[in-house]
Amino acid sequence: MSGIGMTIRRRAAVMLLMLGCPGLAAAAPAGPEPEVREVVERYFRADALGSADDLRSAFAPGATVLEKRGAKWVRLTPEVLAARSTAVAADESRSVRRVESLREDAGVASVVVAVESPTEQRRDQLTLRRVDGAWRIVKDRRETTPKPPPAAQMREIRTEWMKPVSPFRLLGNAHYVGASEVSAFLLTTPAGHVLLDSGPVEMLPMLERNVQALGFRLADVKVILNSQAHFDHCGGFAELRRRTGARIVASEADAAQMERGGKGDFAYGDDYPYEPVAPDQRIRDGEQVQLGDVTLTATLTPGHTRGCTTWSTRIEEGGRTYDVVFICGLTVSPFKLTNNPVYPAVAEDARRSIARLRSLRADVMLGAHGFWFDLTGKAARLARSRAPNPFVDPGELTRHLDEMTLDLDQALAAQERPRAP
Repeated sequence: MSGIGMTIRRRAAVMLLMLGCPGLAAAAPAGPEPEVREVVERYFRADALGSADDLRSAFAPGATVLEKRGAKWVRLTPEVLAARSTAVAADESRSVRRVESLREDAGVASVVVAVESPTEQRRDQLTLRRVDGAWRIVKDRRETTPKPPPAAQMREIRTEWMKPVSPFRLLGNAHYVGASEVSAFLLTTPAGHVLLDSGPVEMLPMLERNVQALGFRLADVKVILNSQAHFDHCGGFAELRRRTGARIVASEADAAQMERGGKGDFAYGDDYPYEPVAPDQRIRDGEQVQLGDVTLTATLTPGHTRGCTTWSTRIEEGGRTYDVVFICGLTVSPFKLTNNPVYPAVAEDARRSIARLRSLRADVMLGAHGFWFDLTGKAARLARSRAPNPFVDPGELTRHLDEMTLDLDQALAAQERPRAP
């Protein structure tokens, strides 16, 4: 995977504190690996459904279980694990199970699996052998560690992503006024300005300083567009509207989440709340928003959120017109992609969104997070010379979509297989 793709995975891991997943080959493996994977799927099914029978059938008689919580290792039996398997967990829609590695050699299979819930993460090292002609788990070495509470995760995100960046003009009347990794874009016109995303409410002082440093006023913002209904993109909308009177525009699906203040998110639950805000306009796919001589078109690209919205416009500079695309975000690999009762179509939506974006022309690709388009690297090059403008790269969107397709394919290959209803 390219550097950008690796950065996407690393940043997603910071936000969710997910275990990294190197992914598995999409092609069907030869030899006994499919049989081994079937046993692992039984193990996953037992964990997901609270099925003691599935758990017993995955283990060989006399199998050993070593469990570590904190600094202490405890020897258990499969029956002890089976006794814990009583029902589907309340947070099952946010629990992700994946195979990190699977190897077989000389009749012994070694499998590393990761099981992630909102509150803890577990890593199992499974050893399997053939017992009475069938593969079974003969040893399970499992280590469980608690995850930091959501408030601590939010502090880490803000520290990591909200480092100050000198604002600058990107191209024509488009300006960057966000932080190091949390984007905010200002499109200026004589009739007032359009702001795409605000960052969290704590970022508003930085946002205002950046706008003023470029010679503009935050009070002249007339329209606020939303890319996605997460706190790090629209957490400042309520306060920003009070201060500017600007009209907020969002998709139907993300508007509903914004009205809940970010609560009830299919991936994050209530972990990352913000002040609820009701958009003034609910945009549909293909609809346009116009202010002065700026026209932006909404392309709905669900997956990262249910109403994730990619915006596109045309910007003139130096006698040439450029197609500019602001991608909402296509990362879904850390989410529960299979057997998801809350958002069953998350993987399908993500794949359709990738395909949809392939139909867009983009001389310039920008995004809701700086690491998706090498913000800091390009900004440094732009500061040295505007010719050529490093943000102008007609091939970047295609490369990004290729990387996100690979990311999705790897995640689907690694996560638990779909189960029949």
